[in-house]
Amino acid sequence: MSMLFELRRVPLAELESLYQDPSDIFFYLCGSEPFEPPKSFFKRIFGPKTPPKQKREWTPPPDDMRMDLETNWHVLHYVLCRASWEGPLPQATLLNGGTQLGTVDVGYGPARWLNPKGVEDFLIYLNSLKKDQYASGITGEDFEENEIYGGYAGWNNDDTENLWEYIEELKTFLTKAKMENNGVILYIY
Repeated sequence: MSMLFELRRVPLAELESLYQDPSDIFFYLCGSEPFEPPKSFFKRIFGPKTPPKQKREWTPPPDDMRMDLETNWHVLHYVLCRASWEGPLPQATLLNGGTQLGTVDVGYGPARWLNPKGVEDFLIYLNSLKKDQYASGITGEDFEENEIYGGYAGWNNDDTENLWEYIEELKTFLTKAKMENNGVILYIY
């Protein structure tokens, strides 16, 4: 099973609501309820009777409200920061930026959210990158030595081009978030 990374543009009112009560974040992102193990035999017999939860309707977000970095998220983070997990902001925004949305595990830990200022800061940084320089000096050995998820052991010019396409998509996605004054939820699933 792969570790995938998604960004979701979200209106600020919805983000504020999720920040105030993050217990519903899993349903908000995925449309399913978090797993709850079935009650034991004795709890079913002697425990309090609770009505079954009602099935809720979930509408998936429009495609333009989502951006999936697939398995490239860690490689992208490394290229932007030259560090495995840490790094200065705004370069490290993908893995370290924003504010955690509660403690609900949405796949591989809790989701985080960027406010409009965080979106703008990351966008300014991405816009400052030069296609012919952003990945200079990086080799496949760097990814192996730093245990970067997603491979790229045989890093070459094609990989540089492929990763640049993700940066361009990120810039487009974040520009739209900025124009509409949206926040962005970041999470690995």
